[in-house]
Amino acid sequence: MNVRIVLFLAINLSLIYALDIYETNDCNTRYGCFFNPKGCVGKSCDFIAKWIKKDDHLQFIIGAKFEKLKSNWVAVAFSHDATMGDDSVVACKYKSDKEISVESYFNDGKMPVLLNENNPSEGLKNSSITIDQNFLICSFERSKTVSNFKNFFDLNQNYYLLMAKGKLDKEGSLNPHGKNKIESHSIIDFNKAEEVKSIAVSTDLVKIHAVLMVLAWSFMSTLGVLFARYYKYIFPGVKLGGVQFWFTIHRSFMAGVCLLTLVAFGFIFAFKNWKWTDPSSRVNFMHSIFGIVTITLCLVQPIMAFFRPDKGEQNRPIFNWAHRSVGIIAYISSTVAVFLGVLIFVENYHWVLLLSWIVWLLLLIVVLEVINSRIVANDRVQHADSAGMNIEKNKMEKSNAKSYFLVMHLIVSAAWTISLILAILELF
Repeated sequence: MNVRIVLFLAINLSLIYALDIYETNDCNTRYGCFFNPKGCVGKSCDFIAKWIKKDDHLQFIIGAKFEKLKSNWVAVAFSHDATMGDDSVVACKYKSDKEISVESYFNDGKMPVLLNENNPSEGLKNSSITIDQNFLICSFERSKTVSNFKNFFDLNQNYYLLMAKGKLDKEGSLNPHGKNKIESHSIIDFNKAEEVKSIAVSTDLVKIHAVLMVLAWSFMSTLGVLFARYYKYIFPGVKLGGVQFWFTIHRSFMAGVCLLTLVAFGFIFAFKNWKWTDPSSRVNFMHSIFGIVTITLCLVQPIMAFFRPDKGEQNRPIFNWAHRSVGIIAYISSTVAVFLGVLIFVENYHWVLLLSWIVWLLLLIVVLEVINSRIVANDRVQHADSAGMNIEKNKMEKSNAKSYFLVMHLIVSAAWTISLILAILELF
């Protein structure tokens, strides 16, 4: 009987303590507070976080509103740069009344990884989860620092506060939160009791950046390169602006790539408040490095083209190799940047899109190179006039095969680009 009484009191005391989350009178005096949306009160809020300093640890109460509570999670993260990536995270997981947990994570890029698989609650104690209608409320005590884990951020320092919510998968792992995320307006000193303004994370500029980069490097640049390498024979008698058709396509598309790349860079730089990505955000930082390498090489190409030697000049072969090499490095760098961007933002199943694109490009290049080599081999064969007619016919058939692959690439490229853009719009 005594055990039941103690249990009853513990449950009710936990509920009373959890319901303190709705109070605003103790903000700036006892608790530090964080509410979203701005000006919300109690259950009208979508996200709430409160904290109080206690010796060598901090006590947190966090909560989030759901349409329907079933296998959900709510998390709070401490970040260097107000964007998700390389953050110290505490996630509260509610699968059922008997399956609850509060765990320490580190966002490796955008992927939450348990800080300590042998002890998921590393640095946490006295945790509890309470359900109040459609509100998931979680309280826990977090040590300011844990000496054995560098990715358990020291709360003696100041950080941005991020919050997010989402669903659990069948194994109890965190599904991506999508648009269900917010951030603090500024860095927070968690050792002070103050109310902090929150802002919903607007990712419109990131969307524009990602969409423009996909259009530029996955659609336009591949077509520009393909025409220069494999399709010079198309409309050989047509000249636009005094130059051959293939060169007009190549030059127009690659100029468009440079323009879109620069515009996209402006959008993401504006989103970052004109600041470079912090090196502590490893994946984000590497994405920015490969991005700036791509942009630099993209600008180098037209400058090199401006000083291109005429055909037959001594330095023309050097220019050709330099132009080709810079283009290849730029494309590889852009592809790596896209992959890192996907690692940062996109759900796991969208990796299939990227891998399928790489497989298609490799297959296309191999096939076109084989056809090209056979055409070149045929050109070197010397026969009689009748045999020469057969060779010319064979060459025409191979050129037609290349044309079929161009049409196929246009279809695949358009479908792939649209699919990835839709994935970007879906997840931001």
